[in-house]
Amino acid sequence: MRRAVVYALRFAAILAVVGMIPMLSRSSGPADSPYVSALSTLAVPQAFAKSSCNYKGCGGSRHNEACNPITVAGNCVTYKGFCIISNCT
Repeated sequence: MRRAVVYALRFAAILAVVGMIPMLSRSSGPADSPYVSALSTLAVPQAFAKSSCNYKGCGGSRHNEACNPITVAGNCVTYKGFCIISNCT
């Protein structure tokens, strides 16, 4: 019985050492791989596309529609006399 306990403790010790190897080894950085983890502290900062907002809205009379400045985000374009407004992207 004592011999089985000794073998079990040796096996547990070997598993503990093998389990610690990945924690002790140096992980490869993002420069070594084209893939970056979302949780990596070395991740590249987010890149945002340029906003298409021109902060203009439709206004004017029904015969003279134009894009006029507004204070909220909006995107206004005139096309063949029609005022077209869309959300900012």
